[in-house]
Amino acid sequence: MPSSQSVDRLSPPAAAPLSAADAAAPWWRRHAWIGAVAAFVVYESALHRAAHQPGAEVAALWLGAAPFLLIGFVACRRLAGAVPALLALLAACAALWLWRAPLSGHFGWTYYLQHAGANAALGAMFALSLRRGRTPLCTQIATAIHGPLSAAHARYTVRVTQAWTLFFAAMVGVSTLLFVLAPVAAWSSFANLATPLLIALMFAGEAVYRRIAFPGMRHRGLLDAVHGYRALMTVRAARPGLPR
Repeated sequence: MPSSQSVDRLSPPAAAPLSAADAAAPWWRRHAWIGAVAAFVVYESALHRAAHQPGAEVAALWLGAAPFLLIGFVACRRLAGAVPALLALLAACAALWLWRAPLSGHFGWTYYLQHAGANAALGAMFALSLRRGRTPLCTQIATAIHGPLSAAHARYTVRVTQAWTLFFAAMVGVSTLLFVLAPVAAWSSFANLATPLLIALMFAGEAVYRRIAFPGMRHRGLLDAVHGYRALMTVRAARPGLPR
């Protein structure tokens, strides 16, 4: 575990350029996250309903496959261009339609791969930042928000990064057990309903504990954490050599 003395620090002005850019950006760009959250809620609701509705297996298959088709299209477009990517997407959709009958009986796999894959990727992102010589992700975000951290605050952000790593690992483990041992409908209740609630509880619990542990610190809300993460990504893009 990195010590507080070895934690890299970002300079406090690092987040300032993003704030100025946000102020000058159109309102729809500044609030694009609202649309993203709304789209996520609608999509998760559709997944959950399809998993619980008998006879909706084909619709569930298309809903579950949609993110993979989109990811494949974006990747192919970057590698080969727009026309080959569109042709590949059309071919994949045609294949999915032709084999929809046998594949719809296993639509749950697309759901599982989405849920377990997303949680595994998030867990890996937090875990990799804990390696020796790296700066824990929560330390980077907190520094982007507050500026240079005290030794106690830096140690705390290391613990928070470890907690999120364990949380996402637990999500993958529980998701796998339920997918193997329980009906798809029961697994869907955990993936689409319980997981967002547990994430919200993690944020709320961390916020409460932080206010108890650091009563004199100016505490920020969830949106400030989002802005801090965006500031961090902006600084990384501008300074490729920034410690990670």
